[in-house]
Amino acid sequence: MSAPVTGPPVPPPRARSVRSAAASAHRWWSSAPAAVRVLAVYALARLFSAVVLAEVARFQVASQWTPEDPGYGDLLGLWDATWYRRIATEGYPSSVPLGSAGDPQQSALAFYPLAPLLARLLMVTGASFEAAGAVVALAGGAAAAVGVHALLHRALSERVPAAVARRGAWSAAVLFCLTPPSPVFQVPYTEGPALALLVAFLLCLQRGRYAPAALLALLLGLTRPVAVPLSVVVVVHLALRARAGRRAGTVLGGREALRCLGLLAASGAAGLLWPLTTWAMTGRRDAYTATMGAWRAGGEVVPLQPWWGISQYVLGPPGPFLLVAAVAAYAWWLLSARTRALGPELRAWCLAYVGYLLLVLDPFTSLFRYLIFLFPLGALVATGRRGPAPLTGWVVCSLALQVVWVAWLWRFSPPADWPP
Repeated sequence: MSAPVTGPPVPPPRARSVRSAAASAHRWWSSAPAAVRVLAVYALARLFSAVVLAEVARFQVASQWTPEDPGYGDLLGLWDATWYRRIATEGYPSSVPLGSAGDPQQSALAFYPLAPLLARLLMVTGASFEAAGAVVALAGGAAAAVGVHALLHRALSERVPAAVARRGAWSAAVLFCLTPPSPVFQVPYTEGPALALLVAFLLCLQRGRYAPAALLALLLGLTRPVAVPLSVVVVVHLALRARAGRRAGTVLGGREALRCLGLLAASGAAGLLWPLTTWAMTGRRDAYTATMGAWRAGGEVVPLQPWWGISQYVLGPPGPFLLVAAVAAYAWWLLSARTRALGPELRAWCLAYVGYLLLVLDPFTSLFRYLIFLFPLGALVATGRRGPAPLTGWVVCSLALQVVWVAWLWRFSPPADWPP
């Protein structure tokens, strides 16, 4: 007697429903607009950051800022968030605060106004500053993430095959959402709105929309001190446009020339806008730079000196020479064929911004946060000569380092600690 013929095993109903849901999710993900997928990654990244912040809050000891084990909400108000809270609730001082020896003291004059004033608008609903500031940061970071994808996709599409451009733009957006200091996108800091304005400015520049770019440059000049390297990008862009016009035998018309000059003037004015505003508020011409100097060991801002001194302190006598070699290597790499896919404007930004950091900022732990502004480099993960690097490895490293950043830098250990 022959054995009965049986078909393939039928999976149980629960397994079939799980497979069906997975297939539906995959179809949705594949067909969803890029902006929606970027926002989904951003939301998951911020959820991960919230869990990390809440867990680290359990180990926060009592300080002048928080009680012991303050919880997620109170942990948002650490560090520079206290200055932004003061701006939102009290405004700015009418003079530069001075110490007993007549030296400028740390004050809110060193911090730019747009983000805390936006938080103040939300506080009319009854929300605390921490909640309102977090909403401003979250919204700015979300807009910036979507803009990073659009900006890099357009830049790469002009220079590499379409598939490579898609991978590069996606890599840049994902790494932007997950970068180790990305929890700053949900605390009352200025990175979120500043990056949103910067990306919007670069998109307008990319598309030749100079009038809105000029307005965005001025707003950026009230958000964060990054307008100076922005002027370098504008000069590079306009120089390349003028050269292309000469090669094509075309001359800018009067109206177009005025638009170009207006953009150049606005980008230059943006770098001076807040220092001039503090001068008008206090009657002291160097109110901004003098206040910034209060955070420096020597009491003043001296270009290049902090980097030079720290390189000697950490590396000994060869330190300054190694610093120069590292900067030269970075500039050589950024101007080489390996980064050509980014286009001249984005390469100019990455070069000018690093130059700006070297000139005016200290090489301390806040540098990790400042480097978020080099987001175009994330696209190079997928556009290398040897093919795309595995994005999964970068994601895992970013998430792990995000835990390190929060536990090491955002958590405050009194009486003094390294700032994030």
